[in-house]
Amino acid sequence: MITPKKIKEVLEHNCINLRFHARGGQGGVTASNLCVEAFYGYGICQPRFGAERMGSPTESYVRLSLSKELIRSNEQVYAPHFVAILDESLMWEINVTEGLPKGGWIIINTDMNQLEIQELIERKDLNIATIPATTIALDVFGRNITNTIILGALIRVSQLFSLEELSNAIQNRFKGSIIEKNIKAIKQAIDATCVYEVEDEIDFTVDTKVAWTQIDPFLPGYEELDKAGVWYCDEDVISYGSKQVKTGSWGEYDIIWDKETCTDCAQCWYICPDFAILREKGEDELWHMTGVDQFHCKSCLNCVNICPVNALSKKLKQRPGTCAVEE
Repeated sequence: MITPKKIKEVLEHNCINLRFHARGGQGGVTASNLCVEAFYGYGICQPRFGAERMGSPTESYVRLSLSKELIRSNEQVYAPHFVAILDESLMWEINVTEGLPKGGWIIINTDMNQLEIQELIERKDLNIATIPATTIALDVFGRNITNTIILGALIRVSQLFSLEELSNAIQNRFKGSIIEKNIKAIKQAIDATCVYEVEDEIDFTVDTKVAWTQIDPFLPGYEELDKAGVWYCDEDVISYGSKQVKTGSWGEYDIIWDKETCTDCAQCWYICPDFAILREKGEDELWHMTGVDQFHCKSCLNCVNICPVNALSKKLKQRPGTCAVEE
């Protein structure tokens, strides 16, 4: 079992990552927020949503450290040390252990035993903590809200914060009788958590993030969308839609692309609202920037502002005016 002394030593020079899997409405994002609020050091949390609606899968991420520099990242957690699953049915839909190194912890709202869980996730090198969170939630709240209950199990196995620290965070976030109910549920969770440990010890110093890969370029259908976001349905007006509409004349700047400086990070491509960033697939099967479609670019400057290496710049289209021309 991880000790408070051990976890503090790790946090001095490392970042501890957590990932929460839940369904919309179960409070997964609130759980990640409470982790940061209860933690005694520095923390950052962020959610990841698809088309969020009640019952849809959600993820939220937490980074904790005693070093302010180590938590300054706005990307999702690829290599969590602790994974909390608020709804066991998610284990049949997504890979909840993705990126989790051997010796990591998986905390599950379930009544399954460790053998059933190991068979389901096809791994025997992870520590497992189970908690009947739904039963506790229905008993205390009368609803299947398991977020604070799963944090009780996290207290039991992680030593990242104490019951008192989490209780203080709950008092700052909630009001009225719900405070007392949540603290009661957390106390029950700490006692009811069943822990199964493996011999593998997690190495918090190893970067277990997978090698960087480009996001699927065919989402949401770049090739099928009209450039510039202008669509004409009446062919009597214009037959080829945006292909003949020079929306580039609307802007005041030309965007200049520096091929030598560009690192092909594709941030400009994803942020461009008009699909005016040009690229092509190379022999290496990766996409590479090739320039800017000035015919359609409205010079919103999003690409210029987001480029991390200043490979994109702007040039005013109009030259300074003069009041007279020399004879």
